[in-house]
Amino acid sequence: MEKRWNERKHVQINAMINSSETLISGKTHNISMGGMYLKIAPGINIRSRHAISVSLSDGDDTVTFQSTIIRIDEDGLALKFSNYSPEMLSLLRRLLDDEADTQTRLH
Repeated sequence: MEKRWNERKHVQINAMINSSETLISGKTHNISMGGMYLKIAPGINIRSRHAISVSLSDGDDTVTFQSTIIRIDEDGLALKFSNYSPEMLSLLRRLLDDEADTQTRLH
């Protein structure tokens, strides 16, 4: 049974995770107003599930915000957003409102 409240959209943009023990780069796979799935390189070990910051860059803006890891699997991380800022909400709305939802945004 699907537990998500927000519709996910396939969006690929650069992302960086900064936790207490490491800095990890990856690409988003999908994003919603409530969270995202981030693909990272295999074998990266993340012990901290709380108090991580995520930076998303869509080529025009970079926004950093707090998030919690809710699942780790062989392909990446599922994140739940927290502490929404006006800049974060603006970026999420722009990403989710874009008509070209299958196009890659990486520069």
